[in-house]
Amino acid sequence: MDHLCRIYKDVLSPEVCKGMIEKFEKHPEQYEKHHKGVMSFSQIKLQHHKVWGEEVKILIKIYLEYIKEYKKVCLNGEYQWPEKYGFEEIRMKRYLPNGVDEFGDHVDVGNHANARRFLAFFLYLDNNVDGQTLFRIKGYHWSSPCIQGNLLIFPPFWPWVHAGRKPTKDPKYIVGSYLHYV
Repeated sequence: MDHLCRIYKDVLSPEVCKGMIEKFEKHPEQYEKHHKGVMSFSQIKLQHHKVWGEEVKILIKIYLEYIKEYKKVCLNGEYQWPEKYGFEEIRMKRYLPNGVDEFGDHVDVGNHANARRFLAFFLYLDNNVDGQTLFRIKGYHWSSPCIQGNLLIFPPFWPWVHAGRKPTKDPKYIVGSYLHYV
């Protein structure tokens, strides 16, 4: 199972990452705050705001390129891949180093509403000593460090329990989405 969790390095330039963080901070009116159960963060659904149009185009191009690579390397003809699929809306999230913000242990397919998801991908927009994505697969612990420009791709189902750890010094920014069955 662990071979289905992949990190692709330097897929987005530091300039674009920094620009997205600056734009996020300039638009607090777009924030949705989530503070319930194991999750605490602020997010912007990028496709809901015209100001993010250029970034959405860049991200979709990158996601498609690395999904193609993921299929070639990880699936290698051994697994079924849907003929048709689509993207869930792209969300940019900020976790503050306030001792509260994190996304505790969870899976990304846990109910009927999100059962269409079959692949998760998160792009880290900053370097953060803490704030990694930690996987707790039975007998196996693995983490994806929070390194600017790196893209994490993995299955969102029940065997891949993971957590977005708390940042401790600086805010953590990620932008991600999922592939859906259509």
